[in-house]
Amino acid sequence: MTQNTDLKAYYDAVYKKGERDHYTQFRLQQGEMPEEFAAVFALLPWEGKRVMDVGCGTGDMCGMIAAAGATSVTGVDFAQTAIDEAKGKYAAPNLAFICGDVKTVQGTFDVIISNGTLEHMDAPFETLKQLKSMLAPSGSLILTCPNWLNQRGYMLQTLWHLFRAPITLADLHYLTPLDFEEWAKELGMDLEWFTVDHEWGGGMKMVNDFKRRLPNVSRDAGWKVDQERIDGFLKWLETRAVPFKGNAKQEGAVGVYHLKTP
Repeated sequence: MTQNTDLKAYYDAVYKKGERDHYTQFRLQQGEMPEEFAAVFALLPWEGKRVMDVGCGTGDMCGMIAAAGATSVTGVDFAQTAIDEAKGKYAAPNLAFICGDVKTVQGTFDVIISNGTLEHMDAPFETLKQLKSMLAPSGSLILTCPNWLNQRGYMLQTLWHLFRAPITLADLHYLTPLDFEEWAKELGMDLEWFTVDHEWGGGMKMVNDFKRRLPNVSRDAGWKVDQERIDGFLKWLETRAVPFKGNAKQEGAVGVYHLKTP
């Protein structure tokens, strides 16, 4: 089974290639902040906070929070290529980047954020316990994670659970708000959650994602599915499923989770 340590080479390759070349156009549109980043940034006033970003990638969130007046921002990632790019893009006296394991980081933090990383961890709950232990009193954990309780998720999870089709390249876990609700109880923390990227969860962004993803899933699973059939399915989604996309709390493609120490 793939483990988190096995993904280092994968992410090194992603960052060498460039995030915008790797991720689909709908995910990182030119000049636009990803919805999950905007949602995380809007959750708190950052001035005076000691912040750590676990899995900081190329440092965009760190740069924003440092510029918003945080006392200190520490970005941590195990991909050296990402850290090198982050250091080249952002420099400030209240900002530092570390390549390595978060367990080696010293100190406590008012806020620890981690965007799109928990699903790659070997033991997500153990990671949460580690992060909680690094919080100052009344601290916050803010995490984002792909959410599967939507049209996109139901279809891809059917392929995974019934046929073990490789629906993602790097995810080790497919998490939902229910997982976070259970973990919050075990951690003794309060939880507020919502989802973003509703168009990706069940709108035309979902259809555009499937145009790229489904042929790759079919190829990697060793299936011989004619492109004509895939096109027919995409047309059905566009004309029949998308018009009934709702706006329920759980229907966005990305969950945003704010765990707070009581």
